[in-house]
Amino acid sequence: MCGIAGILAVGAGELPREDVLAMARRLRHRGPDGEGSYFGPGIGFGHTRLAIIDLSHASDQPFADEAAGLVLVFNGEIYNYVELRRELEGLGHRFRSQGDTEVLLRAFAEWRTGAFARLNGMFACAIWDERRQELVLARDRFGEKPLYLARTGREVLFASEMKAILAVRPELRVPNLRAVYRYIARGDLDQDTESFFAGIESLPAGHYLVLDREGRGTPRRYWLPRAAETPRRHAEAVEAFRSLFFDAVRIRLRSDVPVGSSLSGGIDSSSIVCTIHAQKLALGLGEQHTFSARFASAAHDEGRFIDLVARRCGADRHDTWVEPEAFEAAFAALQYHQEEPIASTSPFAQWMVMRLAREHGTTVLLDGQGADELLGGYTQALGMFLAHWLRTGRLDRAAGLLWGSWRRYGSLREPALFGAYYLLPARVRDRLAERYFGSGALVAPEVHDRYAPAHAATIAPFRDRLRNELVRWQQTTQLPEFLRYADRNSMAFSREVRLPFLDHRLVEFCFGLPPQWLLEGATTKAILRRAMDGIVPDAVLKRRDKLAYAPPQRSWAHGPLKGWIVRHLEGAARRGEVFD
Repeated sequence: MCGIAGILAVGAGELPREDVLAMARRLRHRGPDGEGSYFGPGIGFGHTRLAIIDLSHASDQPFADEAAGLVLVFNGEIYNYVELRRELEGLGHRFRSQGDTEVLLRAFAEWRTGAFARLNGMFACAIWDERRQELVLARDRFGEKPLYLARTGREVLFASEMKAILAVRPELRVPNLRAVYRYIARGDLDQDTESFFAGIESLPAGHYLVLDREGRGTPRRYWLPRAAETPRRHAEAVEAFRSLFFDAVRIRLRSDVPVGSSLSGGIDSSSIVCTIHAQKLALGLGEQHTFSARFASAAHDEGRFIDLVARRCGADRHDTWVEPEAFEAAFAALQYHQEEPIASTSPFAQWMVMRLAREHGTTVLLDGQGADELLGGYTQALGMFLAHWLRTGRLDRAAGLLWGSWRRYGSLREPALFGAYYLLPARVRDRLAERYFGSGALVAPEVHDRYAPAHAATIAPFRDRLRNELVRWQQTTQLPEFLRYADRNSMAFSREVRLPFLDHRLVEFCFGLPPQWLLEGATTKAILRRAMDGIVPDAVLKRRDKLAYAPPQRSWAHGPLKGWIVRHLEGAARRGEVFD
């Protein structure tokens, strides 16, 4: 994990070298183990390194291949670098390092932009091709690693975080009122390439961008969600899922520094911790370390389940207690690193876990993010699947879902409400959400009239709407926001987060499954629960609640944080250009 930054001077423009170095300095928290830079005519790269794989200077960046005329800066990890290196050696490539950085550069030299689809990993990279005079930028399939761009007319700037761009181009600190409207009216964040700053955008996930010397270029998609072929028999599908998940975890354990796991006590993180334990002997692993957030509120604390999993796996367990006073004290630093708003206090729990990992010298943490978006794990999935069964005329399955909801939760409210919601077009849902929250009235009338409803479109690669709704969760409405939280929280403490559920092989496999294998009656994540049977404690697998790793936000807001919140709201109310 690292920080990358750079500037491409348009045409024959002069390159401000000091600006490149200043951008890199602003990213030192992402890479405290080393800094490097590269300068050529009209191009400059800056890099800060967090050494994870091949700790030697042989993998320092920028990484150059003078014979090929290529220079690379790269943030992230290529988990299948071992297999790719073997393939590239068979094609005649020779290596001078042991890390994944050189594998990425030589893969590009061999397959050009076709290399990105061969990567299993999380990454944001920039490659300067001296011979073609082209700058190539790319980002992983789901956008786990950030990459921001600013085009000023005389130059193109890019960086892992917006603060690096704003450090040298403060004139870009202009609010994007469309993004502001979405957040105030509906709580929407990270739904497309727009940022909260009008002149800065992100490279879309699953895309690459080739810029010529004039800074011209359009992002091109290299990955589209697809359905892999899956076994027709349920038992075989469960076994295939388990095998893929085990391998996704296995390759994310590749590291030359200590690796641990976040453990919330939920099914997702527990599956990861227990899968590591199940492979411990085969992989020659040592003692496993887990890191958990705890809450004083019994209704929010998952300590009982954390303890069950830690005991089952013989893990060295580390807990941090998340308190409102600590949130208030850390908020300025948290917001500095997040760069854009947060939707709740939940990211602070993760912030505390990352700080705890640093205190115990664990650099890499595996985490369960992505499972809800992949497997339909949110409560509203009941309504999403109900709408699917109604649209397809499967009244038997619709009835089974409702009966299962009544038996499991004692209520039909959630599936009924969300079923009606997911029968509506997405644009209508945006307007309905604004009315539901009642916060649209807070927006200045001119902002509302200009931008409402500010709908963010999503690709629809499948014929059925259910899978396209899951794609929307993964690419627009849910996952991008949580990936920002994870990246910034971990990087604030120079930690790295790895997400096995976002292995594209597993994602494509799940898209190929019949819907009833994801949601059995009203039981969410059904195939994961079955695959983890006998591996994860039964008490965790049979959980019906979903606590979302969240502090007791309501009691905080009406109690110890009330005065602090009121002071912030009073300050916001003075912004007449935004608030009514």
